[in-house]
Amino acid sequence: MNGALTVRTVIDGTEYTQGDIRQWELNRARNALTLLKSRIGDELMRELLSEDLRVADEIMAPLPDASDGAWQSAVTEMEINGITAEEFLTWWQGRLASADRTALLAANPEHYLADSADGVVEIIETIGSGPLRFFLTFHDGVAIEDEGHETYPVRIGGTGRLTDGTEICRVMHEFGDGPRGLRIRLTIQFPASAPEHVFTGHKWHFACEFLNWLEAAHTAR
Repeated sequence: MNGALTVRTVIDGTEYTQGDIRQWELNRARNALTLLKSRIGDELMRELLSEDLRVADEIMAPLPDASDGAWQSAVTEMEINGITAEEFLTWWQGRLASADRTALLAANPEHYLADSADGVVEIIETIGSGPLRFFLTFHDGVAIEDEGHETYPVRIGGTGRLTDGTEICRVMHEFGDGPRGLRIRLTIQFPASAPEHVFTGHKWHFACEFLNWLEAAHTAR
């Protein structure tokens, strides 16, 4: 018989769709990944990914010079009902300040390491097609000034550097309450000569991690 595959599944007398099963799979995959990350730990994670990180450094380190000082933005915007900017920021900044490894890693399957200490967050996450290690410092004066920033009362910027000190990214997370709920605009800049998939991929990366953080913050209220 030709045509689309259809599956009828019944468990304890209740019929479930293929979408139901895929959602169960996603939930279990998240739990399995969380378990593996917790067992591996930070030191072994660095060791396991060392070759990937070496290759990533070779690819990314020349980009600032190749871009001749030009930067390009990747932007993700979100509107959220059910939680205020103050409520979310209290939870989120608390996770960063307390170096809550579980919360930071759980936000995205491609968060491999997030070690926050002394105002610097060591991060290993997918940038482009593979994992990259960089060190993110939040500070004032980050040079991201796209239109519309005046509508966000809270702006949190930072700079990410490779192990050798090369500035490889700039971030600006913006928050405010609006008539339709919490508004978030997430911006990251990479050197303009970076491949397009670096920018596209991080827009989705932002959407995933902040959705998970929003849901966790909402649950914790």
